Amino acid sequence: MSRNKNRVCPVEIAGSLDTRLRRWLQNPYRLLKPYIRTGMKVLDVGCGPGFFSIPMAEMVGPTGQVVAADLQEGMLDIIRKKIKGTALEKTIRLHKCEKASIAYSETVDFILAFYMIHELPDQKNFFDEVYSILRLGGQLLIVEPKMHVSKNEMKTTIGLAGDAGFQLTDLPKVWLSRSAILKK
Repeated sequence: MSRNKNRVCPVEIAGSLDTRLRRWLQNPYRLLKPYIRTGMKVLDVGCGPGFFSIPMAEMVGPTGQVVAADLQEGMLDIIRKKIKGTALEKTIRLHKCEKASIAYSETVDFILAFYMIHELPDQKNFFDEVYSILRLGGQLLIVEPKMHVSKNEMKTTIGLAGDAGFQLTDLPKVWLSRSAILKK
């Protein structure tokens, strides 16, 4: 893995993760539209400041739910402030992960893991855990930054997902990223 392995993105730079330029280059609606529908229950693992969580909540609507999960309480606090007093408070459920586990056990229809798998000390455990959370037929979208994850590292990551039971169904194009859609 790269030299940034196991380095969690600090809360102090959360503002740089949610910018107008990024919304244009990595548009959450365009990226997630093929996978998320009204009424779904979705999990945003490593949600950071909610760059994807908030659009996902709008996509699932009032009958759906987004679980915004992060290891850092500071990231969850940022989302909490963004949605306070809005209808999204009812749609977004904030969840604090444990150090080595998502620590979430309810079944979901879709999981997003954006720019976070390369930070994990145990990818095998992660894939085993998300496989157990995802409903049969559900999808996992993993997206990793090209600057931190080589082609070979991405192949290894996809292989570990396969070992957990996932099937690779697509390699969507995401700006400056390596990505895969995996199905349970």
